[in-house]
This record gives sequence, C-alpha cells and structure tokens, in this order.
Amino acid sequence: MSGNYLTAGQLGLLILLLVGVTPVSAQTRTHVVHFSKSATLYALNCAACHGHSGRSSAEFPTLVNRIGYYARSAEGRAYIAQVPGVAMSAISDADLAAMLNWLLKLYSAKQLPADFKDYTGAEVAVLRQVSITPRIRRKELIESMLAAGLIPSATVLEWSP
Repeated sequence: MSGNYLTAGQLGLLILLLVGVTPVSAQTRTHVVHFSKSATLYALNCAACHGHSGRSSAEFPTLVNRIGYYARSAEGRAYIAQVPGVAMSAISDADLAAMLNWLLKLYSAKQLPADFKDYTGAEVAVLRQVSITPRIRRKELIESMLAAGLIPSATVLEWSP
C-alpha cells in the first residue's frame, strides 16, 4: 500500500476543493477557487473530524441539522464556543465568531432560533475561557433543553462514540 497515502498538505487541498470551487466563466476551463475565510478556517481546523460537509464519522458529532439546536438556549450557545476543539483553537476570537456563525447558518439553519443573533468576537473571547467536559455538559444541556421544550426529543442531540 506504499504510495497510496496523501500528505497533510494534499489532504488539506482536497478538503478545500470539496468545500467548493466557483467557475470564473462557464465558457472557459479556468477555475478560480473562492473561499470565505470562515470556510477556509473550517476546512483547516474542523473538517478533519466533523467532515467537509458537517457529517462526521462515528467518533465525532455530526453538525448537520443538529448544532443549531444548541443556539436555542444561552447555555447551549456557550457550549458551542466551549467545546475544547473550538475553545482551544488558535483562531482569533473574531474569526472564530465568524466561522461559528457561518457553520450554524450553513449546516443547521432550520434548527436555529428565530431570534438568533450572530456570535461576536467579544462574546467568543469570554465564552472560550470556560473549561468544560463535553460529554457531561452535553448531557446536562439535553436534559434542560428537553425540559424547557427547546428540542423535540433527546435523540436530536444524543451522540455516543
């Protein structure tokens, strides 16, 4: 099987290409890759675990049609920014806020509350300072959100690796 592996750079480029390629003109064969900064940050920092389309392997929670449910409560909104992979990333607070807003609207818009307000860099700076244990915090959130009628059932957010 030697020679059948992608380098990290090749894998990153492949992920970027899978996220989207915008043709310059339908009449040419030339393509220019246009990515928002948020899409690029997701591809480089999150897609390896959560998948280029937000649908991950069994080891990591799928984001599609799920993550927006968390934004229905202040505690859930905080949780999104406090998950270790988010909170400890090297992405700036402002860029992380923009990426979270992009991700929520792209992968889970229907689950967002009608009054959803974008994350701000200042908000993310405060939220990401709190250390959590994701499995325990997620269980607490599911219970409280279910009791408050913020999610239709516990199964929409349950996940076990």
